[in-house]
Amino acid sequence: MKKNLLATCILLFSMLAAACSPVPAEESMAAEEEPGEAMPAEAAAPPEEPMEFACENSYEGESLVIYQQAGLTGPLATLLGTGFISATQDAIDQINAEGGVCGVMLSVRMEDTQYVLEQEVQVYEQFRAETPKPLFITTANSAATVALKDRVVEDEIVNLATGVHSHSIYNPPDGYTVGIVPIYSDQFAGFLQFVHDNWDEVKPEGAGDAITVGVIGWANAFGAGATTPESLAFADSLGITVLPLEEQPIDPATDVTGQLQNLLVNGANVIYMQAISFSIVQTISTLHALGFYDQVVLGSVNWGMNRDVLNILGANAPLAAGYYGVFPYLWWTDTDAPGVQRALETFAAKGYPESDKAFTYLLLYSAMYGIADVLTVAMNNVGFDGLTGAEFLKAMQQMGTVSAAGVFEMNVEGSNRAPNKAQIRQAQIMPDGSVDFVVVQDFVTLPDLRPASE
Repeated sequence: MKKNLLATCILLFSMLAAACSPVPAEESMAAEEEPGEAMPAEAAAPPEEPMEFACENSYEGESLVIYQQAGLTGPLATLLGTGFISATQDAIDQINAEGGVCGVMLSVRMEDTQYVLEQEVQVYEQFRAETPKPLFITTANSAATVALKDRVVEDEIVNLATGVHSHSIYNPPDGYTVGIVPIYSDQFAGFLQFVHDNWDEVKPEGAGDAITVGVIGWANAFGAGATTPESLAFADSLGITVLPLEEQPIDPATDVTGQLQNLLVNGANVIYMQAISFSIVQTISTLHALGFYDQVVLGSVNWGMNRDVLNILGANAPLAAGYYGVFPYLWWTDTDAPGVQRALETFAAKGYPESDKAFTYLLLYSAMYGIADVLTVAMNNVGFDGLTGAEFLKAMQQMGTVSAAGVFEMNVEGSNRAPNKAQIRQAQIMPDGSVDFVVVQDFVTLPDLRPASE
């Protein structure tokens, strides 16, 4: 592998030399707005420990189905890993063993969409036709968030979404789509703020004071989710230039040499990856091969900093050392947190391999406990027979911040539909030679860059 990497490095470096004749820099995509004063990031509290919600009545003999849709087969099935399936089942098995939610037994129905837009819609239509129809669903990509944003309002079914495309979360306003992590534009702005505030410490050797950011993202709504007019205007307020988005085909065999050359030639000294899994590896590996890994600050959306990146790199995982990621939740190493402790105990009892310790298992496992709390509040309000999607959303809003076992939060206070705080972590080599994600900036409040109502 090392010999192949060296050969690739030599080949790609010569390609870069041939391709990098002077090219005029492209104009920034930043919105034409008057720059405001840049304020430093404000410290925020870590995810709250969950409150105790006592059941006012027992509904033994009743049951409730949790509906989930995600890509379980097809070319992108590896993105979430096996933890997506096992985490939900492990959590509800424990909840049921402890008496369920006010006596109500939970079960899960998961359908495969292959992350194909048409199948996302088709599976949703199957779910909404059930009797009783779902109170809520969970979805796992931006295509589903975009396609279903109006349908879930009409059907009054809450979509607990990992695809946090800003317009789909906040348009229509007060909608039924709730993001479990900050919207992508807020994340990007939070990373820009971190780079701006810490430039003297993080900038590559020889870099000047000017910050030029290149974004490489998937060729879809998710990939374009960081560079919204709002986030580009925020970048401009910090005096940061953002180059036009370079699209990355969603294919494990993609060569991103051309995209990265374009960004480097146009002066990028920061590169932000709006991508996941093998696409992160493509960028990391290609920057190494081009000899530019140490000449840029490399950052990622939250989904791009995950165990699967290290798994794909295998023995070459140290190549990832140094890249940053937005991190709006706790991690497996936060062993002082009760929610992480519980997940670790279950994970170990099930005998899962260490390579499956990804955010997938940790977040979904924890989410079930947050959902159980929302159901408790909703049944205290209207009883089991009164449960609807509208009542589920009302219960979330009544709670304001929904703690998912203290591992992460869902924020539906007022018009909020996504949380707005995160850490910045960095991939670092541990004393035992492994690579893990280490906090370099603790939780801060992210810029609120939700789009204006349409």
